[in-house]
Amino acid sequence: MTNPKFSRYTGSRIFWFLFGVGLGGMNLWSGLSQGLVGESLIGIGLTLVGIQGLLRPVVLSRAGKISKEEMTREVSIGSDVLHGALSLAMAAALVVGFVLKYVVKT
Repeated sequence: MTNPKFSRYTGSRIFWFLFGVGLGGMNLWSGLSQGLVGESLIGIGLTLVGIQGLLRPVVLSRAGKISKEEMTREVSIGSDVLHGALSLAMAAALVVGFVLKYVVKT
């Protein structure tokens, strides 16, 4: 039931997952406890960054050696539609969250 691609670049996957979920969880908790919608949306966006990093890690050491498509096929888990939807949701949550937090101040 486990995907053999998880064993590739495990360190990078764990780093990005913990980074996103850690920061996202703190922002989400802070936003919910203080009733701040912008902070909560930023937390959701950062949590999605962690999930995206788990499924398709950023591996800087190999970035210049092989093409992006080859690297994506080699390490990516899930379909392109899933990653596209995650990216759009992540970007939307972060942009709206930053606008609400710093411009509207809610």
